This record gives sequence, structure tokens and C-alpha cells, in this order.
Amino acid sequence: MMNAAYVYLQIYRLFDTVTPVPVDCGNLCDKACCKGDDSGMLLFPGEEEVYGLLNPDWIRIEKTDFKYDYDGETHTVPIALCKGSCDRYQRPLACRIFPLTPYMDADGKISVIVDPRGKGICPMAKAFYLEDFDEKFVRNIEKAFRLLAKNKQIKAFLKSYSEYIDEFKRFYK
Repeated sequence: MMNAAYVYLQIYRLFDTVTPVPVDCGNLCDKACCKGDDSGMLLFPGEEEVYGLLNPDWIRIEKTDFKYDYDGETHTVPIALCKGSCDRYQRPLACRIFPLTPYMDADGKISVIVDPRGKGICPMAKAFYLEDFDEKFVRNIEKAFRLLAKNKQIKAFLKSYSEYIDEFKRFYK
């Protein structure tokens, strides 16, 4: 993906001033999603380039077992693992949008959903509906992923990612 780091750095700006709710949600759960454990956040295609440029000392990038196919090749998805504190302006996109996530349906339509993987740690993911989150925050996620999905590799990733999310939706019904 050409100029991926630049694209992500611009997308990140959509989340500089908006958050899931208008209060510090970390106070609800003692910052459960920022404990620095081994759960981490998946990086979207090309996003790893950002961390090659910034080279922050609070994050390490590892490969996962999650893979997707694009352009006749199988790609392994990296995960960002943090130490429990970060520079908020250098956080991966998945951190910025948590506990929400993009979702692509069978027709290729992209929407935003409450991330079912967050239900185990986030009180908002357990109790909130999408309409309970800040409207501008949700709109910015939609805008970010509609733009990103114009890239065929990201679109291929989102298809596999949404199938992966479907497994968690069944588990948390």
C-alpha cells in the first residue's frame, strides 16, 4: 500500500478530539483495555509502516495467526502490544476506535458495530448499543473505513476480519 504511513497518520487525526463517550471511559473500568497485557490490537494493512517511522518504545509489533488473502498471496496480520501506557497520538487505529470496529457485510457494505471481542473487558461494549456512543465518533469511524476500503487490500482484509468478528458475535449472543 503506497504511502500507507501518511494515510494512517491523516486518518488518526479524525480521532484527536472525539472519543466514544464525552467522559474518560477508563474511569469506568480502571483502563482495562490499556493494561499492557498480551491481548493487543490488530493493525490494519499498511499500518505497521507508521510504527516503523515513529519507532515508539512503548509498543512491540508481532505477527498473529490471523491471515487474509489478497492478490494471490496470504498476508499475516500484525498485532500491536503495548506496555500499558502510550502517547495517545501514536496509538493504533484499533485503539482509537475501541470498543467499536468496522464490519463489512456479505454485500461489501461497511458499517460500524460494537466490537464483540470487547464485551469481556469493556463495560460499554457489554451494555451500550451503537446509538449510545458519541455520534461524531461513530461518523468518523465510518468515514475512516469508507476511505480506507477504497484500497483493495484493505477491503480484502475487512472481508476476512468481518468473518473473524462473526465468530465472536456467535460466542457473545
